[in-house]
Amino acid sequence: MSSTKTTQQPSIHPYIPMHYQHFAVDIFFEEQAEIYPLWSGEGNLSYFILNPQTKEVVLIDPDLEILGAYLLTLDQNKLRLVAVIDTHTHAEHATAAPTLSQLLQVPYIMHQQAPSRFVTERIKDGDERTLGGMTFQFLHTPGHTVDMTSIRLGKRLFTGDSLFIKSCGRADLPGGDAGQQYRSIHQLAQFPDDYTIHPGHDYNNHISSPLSAVSQHNHRLQISSQEAFVAFMTAHYAQEEKPDNLEYYVAFNAQ
Repeated sequence: MSSTKTTQQPSIHPYIPMHYQHFAVDIFFEEQAEIYPLWSGEGNLSYFILNPQTKEVVLIDPDLEILGAYLLTLDQNKLRLVAVIDTHTHAEHATAAPTLSQLLQVPYIMHQQAPSRFVTERIKDGDERTLGGMTFQFLHTPGHTVDMTSIRLGKRLFTGDSLFIKSCGRADLPGGDAGQQYRSIHQLAQFPDDYTIHPGHDYNNHISSPLSAVSQHNHRLQISSQEAFVAFMTAHYAQEEKPDNLEYYVAFNAQ
C-alpha cells in the first residue's frame, strides 16, 4: 500500500522554512492518524504521528538533533505530545525521548529490556497501548539490539532497525544477534502484503514501502536459511566500518 493520495488536507504543514528539510515530502493517512516522517542526520527517520481530531501526538524515535523542530511544531500548531517511544537503544544518534518526556511530562515507552533509567513505561511483546486515541501494538523483534521493538498502527509497521526497505539492521553492534535478526525480519514479513513498512533508516531517500515489495525485492529476506543469513551478515559487516561515535551514542542512550 502506498501513501494515500486524496483531497484530504493534512492538519499541519512545515511551519518555518528553515526547518522544512526535516519533513519528508509525503504524509500518510491511517484511520484517524496522520503520519509525518522526519529526516535527521544521515538517513535517520523519526515519526510524528498526529490524531487530527484530538490534536494529540505520539513521537517515534525522536532525534536530539532536531529537538527544536519537534517543539516548534507542537507549539506553532497547538498540539499536545502524549508519548515518546524509542524502538531500541540507538547507536547512531542521540535520542530526544528522555528530554521530551521530562520537559513535557509525558510517558517514555521502550521494551522491558531497554537499559535507560529514564524509561517510564516498559512494554513486552504483544502489548497494546492506546495513546492519543490511536492504538499501537508492540512487537519484540530483537537482533539489531536485544530491546528492538517494531510497532504496528493499523496497517502500518514502524520497523525501526529490524527491517529496512531493501536490507535490514546490522547485528554486529552491542546487543546484536544475527540469528535473532533472521527470525525477526521473517516475523515481520508474515504480515499481509497490503501492510506498509516505515523503517528507522533509509539512505536512498525512501520513507516507506508496501510489504509486498519488500518481500519481493529485499535480498536479505531471500536468504534460504538462518545459517546462511548469519554467515552473510558476519562476512558483510566484517568489511563495514562501525557507526561514527558508536560508544558515545550507546552510552548516552543507555544512561
